[in-house]
Amino acid sequence: MHLPKSKVKRRWAYLGGAALLAGIWVFPTQPHVVPEAMPIVPASQTQVAEAPKAVEQPQQVTKRYTVEAGDTLSGIAARYGIDVETLTAANPGISDLIHPGDQLVILPQKGLVHQVNNGDTLWDIAHTYGVPVETIKSANTKGSDQITVGERLFIPGAHLARAETVVARASVSRFFWPTRGEISSDFGWRWGRLHAGIDIANDTGTYVVAARAGQIIWAGWRGGYGYTVMIDHGGGYISLYGHLDDYNVERGQYVRGGQRIASMGNTGNSTGPHLHFEIQKNGEPVDPTGFLP
Repeated sequence: MHLPKSKVKRRWAYLGGAALLAGIWVFPTQPHVVPEAMPIVPASQTQVAEAPKAVEQPQQVTKRYTVEAGDTLSGIAARYGIDVETLTAANPGISDLIHPGDQLVILPQKGLVHQVNNGDTLWDIAHTYGVPVETIKSANTKGSDQITVGERLFIPGAHLARAETVVARASVSRFFWPTRGEISSDFGWRWGRLHAGIDIANDTGTYVVAARAGQIIWAGWRGGYGYTVMIDHGGGYISLYGHLDDYNVERGQYVRGGQRIASMGNTGNSTGPHLHFEIQKNGEPVDPTGFLP
């Protein structure tokens, strides 16, 4: 049956309205297509992921400076906002006479460098210099109290005077035996000259320890003594350890009594492995056995 155009339009209008109410579109010539449902994503998954935080790099504790012509210790110290005491403490063995090309360690602020020794703890070091443990950890970007022998720690605000006072208090009136072995030669005159110490014989490599707390004033080759370490104990006392095989301290370092400083050897004018041990009082050698237990 053929319907007039006006009735056809009304029929499709009616069907279209019904389709809208039903939520379905119907076309006379096109198949019905159901759109795919959009996946529902949980709100927690729609959040933008945070960018990874940058890893904080440890702050460089020290830096190196190459001496230039015309430089002075006071001028270099002033340039970096530290004092001469801090500069010299960071560079044991330097004198006022510096030369172009010399390499100097520059600390980030006033303070000292402490080399960790066997048996050291952060608490011991903090107590020695009167600086809080947390201050030392922060200055050296440490997340724990763990330290290793030979490690160099910057101690902010520490002064040589404080360290020297602690060493003086730690010193006792007597000395420790510096090594194990048998006395192979006593103090006194022999072959027309003074044997200024005692010789203690044992195997090469036997541990040698500091006979008393003090500051290292010599570590290196010393003529007929071979490899030698010398310690200033304050009060005019100095001890000397000669004919060493090797040593593990450096000039300017503070050590405790009984701390290992070297190994027995046979260097220099020596007839066999032994330790030549001297004690000097105001520059004059004295018999070490009078100071040993």
